[in-house]
Amino acid sequence: MNIEIANRLQKLRKEKGYSQEQLAEALGLSRQAVSKWERAEASPDTDNLICLARLYGISLDELLATSDTIEDIKKSNEENEKKADKVHVSFSGIDVESKNGERVHVGFDGIKVHNGHVQCHDDCCYKNLSKTQRLVKEALDGFIFFGIIISYIIMGTVYNLWHPGWIIFLFLPVLGSIVDIFIYKEITKFCYPIFITAIYLIIGFEYNGWHPYWVLFLTIILFYMLFKPVDKIIHRNDPNYDKEEKEEDDFVNITSDGIDIEVK
Repeated sequence: MNIEIANRLQKLRKEKGYSQEQLAEALGLSRQAVSKWERAEASPDTDNLICLARLYGISLDELLATSDTIEDIKKSNEENEKKADKVHVSFSGIDVESKNGERVHVGFDGIKVHNGHVQCHDDCCYKNLSKTQRLVKEALDGFIFFGIIISYIIMGTVYNLWHPGWIIFLFLPVLGSIVDIFIYKEITKFCYPIFITAIYLIIGFEYNGWHPYWVLFLTIILFYMLFKPVDKIIHRNDPNYDKEEKEEDDFVNITSDGIDIEVK
């Protein structure tokens, strides 16, 4: 979307006395869609452009008038084509962002697919964290990572516990999630499924307790059933809690709770 047109859309809306919510309701869209137009992050389709022109009482030419030349548009298109897909890997998970704005986050809290703008800090997926909090988290994650590596080497060389000592690597995301609990103030950030898996493997290899200790996995759903409501109570006065998920146009969330699909 041309920034000049985006600014005009915002100006026209305000001149006509519409809020973003009111305009979105008039067009049968979400407020986020209107917000993206005015931030030049998305463009209205043909039908919406016609509706906007009629709503504002102007022609499409007036609505879409721009000072950009053909060369300017060509240059902008070429720059957009050159934009590379971005991949960011951290202890919080893997983020893949395509040049057209689509984003996928794979982390210990599940798989989230977003179509359009994702509100987050920089190119990380740290929700509502200050710069200091992000630095602290990254430092602790790094300390945990090297601590696990060193511990495994010591276990293997000194005590010859290469097996089943490798199970210690499962505690890498578990310990990292404990850090997340205190930073995000969400109990369900804890990687309980991986923690249970590690415990089950230790019991199995060391004590041959494969049966009946498989029942430990049944506690996973109980964990989320019990603590998801607790997290909501803790953040009941936080207007930004779960804001990222609510503001997405298309949303898919796959976790141990099940699969949620929301298409707006």
